[in-house]
Amino acid sequence: MANVVVTGSTKGIGHGLAEEFIRRNHNVTVSSRSQADAERVAAELTAMGPGKATGIACDVSIKSQVQGLWDHAVATFGSVDIWINNAGHATARFLVHDLPENLVHTLIDSNLKGAVFGSQVAIGGMRKRGHGALYNMLGGSFQGNRLTPNMGVYSATKSGIWRLTKYLLEENKGEGLMIGSISPGMLISDNWFDEQKLLTEEEWLEVKPVLNTLCDYVETATPWIVDEVLANKTYGKRIAWLTGGKIMKRFFDAKVLGKKRDLFSRYGLP
Repeated sequence: MANVVVTGSTKGIGHGLAEEFIRRNHNVTVSSRSQADAERVAAELTAMGPGKATGIACDVSIKSQVQGLWDHAVATFGSVDIWINNAGHATARFLVHDLPENLVHTLIDSNLKGAVFGSQVAIGGMRKRGHGALYNMLGGSFQGNRLTPNMGVYSATKSGIWRLTKYLLEENKGEGLMIGSISPGMLISDNWFDEQKLLTEEEWLEVKPVLNTLCDYVETATPWIVDEVLANKTYGKRIAWLTGGKIMKRFFDAKVLGKKRDLFSRYGLP
């Protein structure tokens, strides 16, 4: 049985990961900026079982609160075996020079600062034990030479997390830790829906075919991701759900074989 911390885990991908760890009889500490939300989700997960959950408020852009998250997890379950820096935010609505200042702060605070402070706290604690696994959540939009429209600052933060992870791997060789990253692909989450609500109907119908090809439900990807995390023995591994090969196959199936995916009818979207 592992004791797991997932930051930003009261909804979306983080909640999906927490739920799958609980289903596999592991203990999970969930976090949110809202104490009420963290406690509510922890109670729901514990009721689902067989693992147990606890919840605490944590703003990942404030290191003392991240340290408080670690301390709460250790006080509740005795240790932290796996820490996943998941908390983050995305937006795909603005060119870099048009991105509002408040969103610049949100993206950098939640994505980059959260990964830095989470890594500092987790590795500091795990080094003392000589054991533990840390995974940073990456995104797909920064990889290679392809530029995803209107995601410049978000992509910059994810590029920073990718580089941060490279440094962590180099600095912690021989320390008995497992360090890696997770690329979840394009999962339909609460934050994802908030973005789509900003589209006009014409814009939505234009991007829908591509989204039907690339997106997945959270509950489709997270069981596989959690199994990969639990089974991983490779230092520096990137656990990737939506690989280049899978993308090529999906477009081939859609355009050549005529196999269409319909992910959005269950939400009542046109």
